[in-house]
Parts: sequence; C-alpha cells; structure tokens
Amino acid sequence: MLPDTTNKIPVAMELSYFDSIHAWLEIHHLWLGPVIAVAAFLETLVAVGLLLPGVAILFALGALAGSGLLDIVAVYLWAFLGAALGDAVSYQLGYHYHNRVRGWWPFYKHTDWLDKGEQFIRRFGVMSIALGRFVGPVRPVVPVVAGMLNMPPRQFYIANLVSSVPWAVVYMTPGFLAGAAVELDEIKQIPEWGWWSMGAACLLIVMTVWIIKTLREKR
Repeated sequence: MLPDTTNKIPVAMELSYFDSIHAWLEIHHLWLGPVIAVAAFLETLVAVGLLLPGVAILFALGALAGSGLLDIVAVYLWAFLGAALGDAVSYQLGYHYHNRVRGWWPFYKHTDWLDKGEQFIRRFGVMSIALGRFVGPVRPVVPVVAGMLNMPPRQFYIANLVSSVPWAVVYMTPGFLAGAAVELDEIKQIPEWGWWSMGAACLLIVMTVWIIKTLREKR
C-alpha cells in the first residue's frame, strides 16, 4: 500500500520555511532573542498554541541559542517575556469579550476546548493559571477562560508572571542543552545558578504533577 501523502506537501513547506528562518538567524543572530519571544507568545496565545508546533519550534530555537549565539540568561528572559505577554493578551480577550469567544474560530467547531478549560479553572482556582501551563489539553485556553469567568486581574497577572519563569526554564532548557552539547565550550560556560534553576524547574514539574493528582483524588 502506498503511503498517504495528502498532508505531506503543507508539512514539507512549513519545515522548509522554518529552515529558511533558522539559516537567517544564524547570520542575523541579534534577532534570535526577539524571535524566541514571538515563538513563546504564539505558543501561549489563545487557540494558536493548539495549532502551532510550538514545543518543537522552541526546542529548535533553544538549540540554536545553545550553539553559542545567545546566552542562557537572555534565552530565559525572552521566553519569559513572550509567554507572559501571550497569556496576558489571551486573558484580556476573554475579559472583554466573554462568551462571544465561543463564536470565534476554532472554538465554534470545538466547543469542548473552552468547557475543559472552565472545568479546570473551577477545580483549581487561581492555581490553574500556573498549573495549566504544563497541562497540554488546557494549556492554550486557560487564560482566555479565566478572563471569560472574570478572574480578578490582580490574581491573574501575579500568577501569570510567577508561572512564566519556570515555564521559560522548562521549555527552553532542553533545546539549549542540546545545542550546547554540540559546542562543549558553551555548555561549560553555563553558570552554577543555571544548573540549579534547571534542577528546580524539574522539581517543579514533579510537584505540579503530584499536586494535580492529589487534588483530583480529593474531589
């Protein structure tokens, strides 16, 4: 049986396009930080994160940075900025448009996405902003649903800013280390606090999984 090639051309075009961006960034590496921020913004923006292969893109950008084009502190800062802004925009959209969001594409075709986000927020409250960043099915919809449910802005923005820090570390570290491993001199330049932050991020993920599991068992 011949393989199905129906979706091969669009995928190949996307990969080819990203390869071109990758090659361009190797020459114009001063733009790498802003591009990381844009990728993080799109990955966390309402609905877009469900359709965009953001994790793969961030890994590739992190690897490019790790090869010596950008230091790890700058990588984290740019990723933090993009992630915090993406969730903030999503929250504002929900806060101002409320249930009209349900009529937007792609939610009018997938009404269950917002329903799952609402269930998640009602279960975990303001903690859902931080926990939701690491739970795939609800990750891109939690902020907009928080706005739709009128979560107080102060609560949201505090949780958003605080949780954007470990998000940046968790999402950018694997790619950065992969790129740095190719350039051994670069991996040796990672400061001690950088290794501690990576370990803390891993511990945070384990704790997040444990908290979600514990809360679900109590319900």
